[in-house]
Amino acid sequence: MSDLQLSLLGLGAVFIAGVVVYNTVVERRARTKAERAFGRDHPDVLLETPAVSRKEPTMGAVEDVARTEPTMGRLDEVKPARSDEDDDRVVAQAPGGSDCVVSARIDTVAVILADDPVTRESLEPLLNALAVHTTPIHLEGIVDEQWRPIEAVVKGSWRELRAGLQLASRSGPVTEEEIAAFNDAIAGFAASVGAVSQRESPAAAAQRARDLDRFCADVDIEVAVNVVGQFGATFALARVRSIGLEHGMSETASGELVSRDRDGTAAYTVRRFDREGERADTSYTTGLTLALDVPHVADPGSAFDEMVALAETYAQTLGGELVDDNRKPLSAAGRTAIRRSLEQVFREMESHGIPAGSELARRLFG
Repeated sequence: MSDLQLSLLGLGAVFIAGVVVYNTVVERRARTKAERAFGRDHPDVLLETPAVSRKEPTMGAVEDVARTEPTMGRLDEVKPARSDEDDDRVVAQAPGGSDCVVSARIDTVAVILADDPVTRESLEPLLNALAVHTTPIHLEGIVDEQWRPIEAVVKGSWRELRAGLQLASRSGPVTEEEIAAFNDAIAGFAASVGAVSQRESPAAAAQRARDLDRFCADVDIEVAVNVVGQFGATFALARVRSIGLEHGMSETASGELVSRDRDGTAAYTVRRFDREGERADTSYTTGLTLALDVPHVADPGSAFDEMVALAETYAQTLGGELVDDNRKPLSAAGRTAIRRSLEQVFREMESHGIPAGSELARRLFG
């Protein structure tokens, strides 16, 4: 091998060794940078247990809101307006007994919560304070976990009481001033016996009263069918009475004939249909009016059909005809239109949670 070949072989070996050394240095530098960036002591998130346990996200500390009994130190509370979707169970956490009448649908309701039982004798100042109101007010207490009228328990005592001031009637809506006076009477009594009370805002209750009055005006309807004598004929009242009694009617002290529902409520009445100045004769009348007080009747449609059938009986027997209030003949088409309007009123009352013929309806339209 010549000197030239030996020189080239030596240079090649030196070059290869240099490449190996260079690669080793570069690899060590890269490993050092990586360790500084990520750290050697970081655990493997898949294989090792973390040093700090995982916490669920929180929204800060939440105070324990346990129910507390009313105390002298707590302030009375005026509640905001109720929505129409609320039911009476929201007013207090107890069901109503069979004889309870307070309802947040037609009353503004105040609740009294006492530490010590309130006796019937202790209630006298409250009863006296509420007696000045001309608007109906009902007072109830919880007995055996049910709301009962205080009159139903002669020697009772109560830790929870509620009073309901009726918001509207046929006389119109209750005023905000009367609601405020009602609230003051409740709050004053509660303070006097070491109790607390919850009451509806007078402004909110007054608005509900106006809304309820508008509803009452829309559905407070009396439907009447008249029977008058043809060609000026008159009807003998004794005969009118006899026919009515034969058809299951009863006579009132004023002389009206009344048809009653199964529960004794008046469904419709028969009275004289005389023009002004025609009532001098007490033995005869120029006509009859059969009238149906719609809100008081549980099934106005059926009651109307029954009333029309009796009117036709009177007309056929006494020689009369069916007419409207203007003494214009009442046709079959007219009677059908009246019945459809009755069904509409019935649905309207149902949708407001005050069905026709219900206790609530009879209170409102009493």
